This record gives sequence, C-alpha cells and structure tokens, in this order.
Amino acid sequence: MKTMWQKKIKFLFTNRRWGDFACNFTAVILGIMLTFMGNAWIKERNTQRDVQNTLQLVKSELQTNRNTILYGKQRIEAEIHASQFLLKNKDHLSSVSKDSLNYYSNLPFQTSFITFTTDALELMKNSLLFPQIKDKKLGLSIIQAYASIKVADILYTNYQNLKKEKNEQLDKNPKIAQLFTQKLSYDLLWNYLLTTNEGYNLLVQIPNIVTPEAFDSLLDEIDATIQSIEEYK
Repeated sequence: MKTMWQKKIKFLFTNRRWGDFACNFTAVILGIMLTFMGNAWIKERNTQRDVQNTLQLVKSELQTNRNTILYGKQRIEAEIHASQFLLKNKDHLSSVSKDSLNYYSNLPFQTSFITFTTDALELMKNSLLFPQIKDKKLGLSIIQAYASIKVADILYTNYQNLKKEKNEQLDKNPKIAQLFTQKLSYDLLWNYLLTTNEGYNLLVQIPNIVTPEAFDSLLDEIDATIQSIEEYK
C-alpha cells in the first residue's frame, strides 16, 4: 500500500515537472519568435522610413531637373522665334519695333548650356534602398524619368553645340568679325549679316535643329513619376 502511494506521488511530481518544463519551453520559443518578429518589423519600418526620406530627395531632384528642362525648352522657343522674326522682317528691319529688335537680335548669337543633377538617385542606389521600394512600378518609373532627363540633356546640348558651330562660322569670316567690333545698330548689323551665307544659314538652321515639342513627352514622364512618389505609402 505504501509503495503504491509513493508511486502516485512520484508520478504527480514527475508530470508536474514535465508540464512546467513544457510550459516554460513554449514560453521561451514564443518569446524568441516574438523578438525576431518584432526586430524584423522594426527593421522593415526603419527601412521604409529611409526609403520614404530618400524618395523625397528624388522627388525634389526631379522637380529641379524638370524646371531645367522647361527652361531649356522655353529658351529654344525664344531663339526659334527670334530667328523667324529676323527672317520675316529682313527687308525692313529699320521699321520694326526697336524693343523687339533689341530683344531678338542677340538670341541667335548666344550659347546657353544647362546642367542636370542625379545625386539623389545615386544616393538611393549606393545606400541599397532602391530594391527596397515596395512598388516595383515606381522603381521602373524613376529609372525612366532619369532616362528622360538624359535624353533632354542630349537634345539641348546638341542644339546648342550645332548653333555654336554656326556662330563659329560667322567668326571665321574676317569681314563679319570686324563688323561686330563697329558697334552698329541691330538693324544695320542684321541687314549686313543677312546678305552673307553664314548669317542667313544661322537663322535658317536654328528652327530646324530640334523642335521644342520634343521635350513635352519627357516632361510628362517626369510629372508622372513625381505623382507616383507622392502616392507611395
């Protein structure tokens, strides 16, 4: 009888220890899992916060580059208009508005280059945050937007370089080079320039190098990307 009670008591204590062990073990495992899950959640949250911050830099850079492209487009439009104005009035420049003549006469001679920045994009790439953008379409859109900026840079730079070449042809003509030193009125200056092949070709070529409308689709691409960044959560 005594042995039977001893066995029952031993059985109860043994089962209790195993039960406590199982409970404690489960609690430890759950604690570890929750810790890992919590750490992963915190890490992901911090990563997405960094992504958001860097995307805001990208957005700001895209807006700056967009304004630069728009300036380039408007600059080309003004130079084309100047060339057309001078050609249209070549036979009566002395009778046109002096203000208009003063404004348009210098534009064909001027060379104005523009610069673009990609610092924010490089920061996102170098910090390995680019692959962390959850919306893969946004990542592709950003790449396409910067490709559009590159295209705009090429278009505008080629335009200015070709115009610069035409101006250099003017400078190579000794008579024209001497003419620029005489400080003539604009109507007299262009009356003479339009009688030369170099002067006439400069005005004819400017509207045919690139059309300002070529920049419109590039601006649209950038606008769409900026909007996508604003909507990114």
